[in-house]
This record gives sequence, structure tokens and C-alpha cells, in this order.
Amino acid sequence: MKGVIFPGKGLAVLQEEPPPTCAPDTVLLKTLYSGLTNGTERNVLLGGNYGGTFPARCGYQLVSRVVEVGEQITQFQEGDVVFTGTFSGHVEFHTAQETDLILKLPPGLDSQEAALLGVASVPLHDLRRASTGVEDNVLVMGAGLVGQFAAQVARILGARVTVADLDDHRLSLARFFGADQIANTAGESGREILDELKPFSVVVEVSGADVLDQIIGTTWGDGLLGHRARVLMIGGRDQVAYNFNAAQDHEVAVLHAGHFDQSDLEIVVHHVLKDDLRLRPAVQSVVSIDDAPRIYETLRDDPNRLLGVVFVWG
Repeated sequence: MKGVIFPGKGLAVLQEEPPPTCAPDTVLLKTLYSGLTNGTERNVLLGGNYGGTFPARCGYQLVSRVVEVGEQITQFQEGDVVFTGTFSGHVEFHTAQETDLILKLPPGLDSQEAALLGVASVPLHDLRRASTGVEDNVLVMGAGLVGQFAAQVARILGARVTVADLDDHRLSLARFFGADQIANTAGESGREILDELKPFSVVVEVSGADVLDQIIGTTWGDGLLGHRARVLMIGGRDQVAYNFNAAQDHEVAVLHAGHFDQSDLEIVVHHVLKDDLRLRPAVQSVVSIDDAPRIYETLRDDPNRLLGVVFVWG
């Protein structure tokens, strides 16, 4: 079978490898589509805090068809099309247990779009952790895939939403998705917009950039936060540092969250079917898995050129 592997730092190849076998408590799955998880996969590709050991593989958004069912399986049958959110990587065949992050795709949910269900479920998990609701003024720092869906989810939860980024195309997409305000913080005018819209009660930091001094501040009374605001750290990095005085002044809660769970996935699917949460406009590139090495070169060298990439397994 085919599989994407990172043999060394910054390198990605498509290789032939033996397929897995179906155990009594698993289903054997043949991948139809897999979604690129830009930030996490670039982090692993470059040996960041999620990686550092090679060879490695990454990826957690696969839409697959069940081709074989173990004798202990009761919830799935051959021919079912499912989404899995486990870290199997981009592989042609993989297995899953019924207790894994796996969901049979309901009628009406496009299989290709479903390859982005993972990056939609991550910010839902985090915003639920921050108890985000109708009284919140939310700032999303970073308009990549997770940021785009974070803005949509915050809007679904009833919050007012501002999205900040350095890329006008991504900001235009955020506005299309329903963000109340956008701000290009590459210039002074964008930073002035954030100053006008503050204080923010929830900040989703998904850029991974050095922006905590801007968000929390560098001294008493500084920053963009209101009293007892919550800062959600999603963008991966090795160390997190912020000014104690500014954070104490705000009585800020810095929240970390991991992956998503089954309930997050089911809630996201519910809102996609209601058309509250839109996946299709975020799918910016649909390419054959044979083009994966080229895509990963772009992810390594010019990541802003990529947004929603879906690999097709012919």
C-alpha cells in the first residue's frame, strides 16, 4: 500500500509498505480522502515540539470505506464510509476499533468535505473548554484552517467574533464565514482595530506566533484582555512565556487542550448538516495523493500558500 512518511527533517516521501491486517476487534479501512492538518503536520515535518524523531508520520483526518470487519465488530459493516480522527497518518489502508474516534458518515455529508472534520472539531473542543457563550467577545489569532473553524464555532456558540491574521485572502475567507470583524495585524491600522474592539473575553491563539505580549500585555493594564479572560493555546510551540504582572492584572486563565473527542465530532457533524458550519469553502485544493511530496515541499517552504488540502486516494 501507499503511505506518506517523513524520513528526515523537512522531507516527505510517498512509499510502498505492507498493509495492516484485520483483527477480530477492528475494521479494515481503505482511505478515500485524507485532509492535511497544516499546523500539526508542518510541526512534525520540521521536528517541532510534536515531533523531533524520524522517521515519522502525521495526520488525523481520514475518510475511508470499510472493506473488512472483525468478528467482534457490531457497529459497522462492509461498505460503510467512515471518518476517523486517530493519528494513523496518510495511508492507503488502516484499521480502527469501535472505541476509537470513528464515525459513520450520515447521508447528506459529502465525503470529500468530511476530510476536514478533524480541524473543525479541534476548536470546538477548545471553545467548549473555555465555556464560550453569547456574552463573549472572541478574538481568533491566526486564520489558518483551525482559526477559520474556530471563528465559525464561536459564532455558532453565540459569541461576537474577530479574526486577526497577516494574510488578506485568509481574512476575506473568515469574513465570508461570518466573522463580525477582521484585522490585518501586519500594519498599525489592524492593531488599532483590535484596540478599538477590546476587551476580549476569549482569545483563541492558533497562529503559533510570538503574540502573547500583544494579547496579555507587558505590564499592568496592558494587552487586549478583559477581567478574567480566557486564552486558549492551540498553536504548537516549545515554550510559553508571558508577563506575570499583566496576566495577574487581568486574572487571566491560560487554557491548554489536546485533541477532540467523540462528542465534539458528533456536534460538528450536526452543525455541518444544519449548514451552520461550512466545510466546502475551506477546501482550497483537491489533489492526488501522488502529489503529496510536492504539497509537503510547499508546506515546508511557503505554508501560507496552502489552506484546506484534501488528498484523493484513487
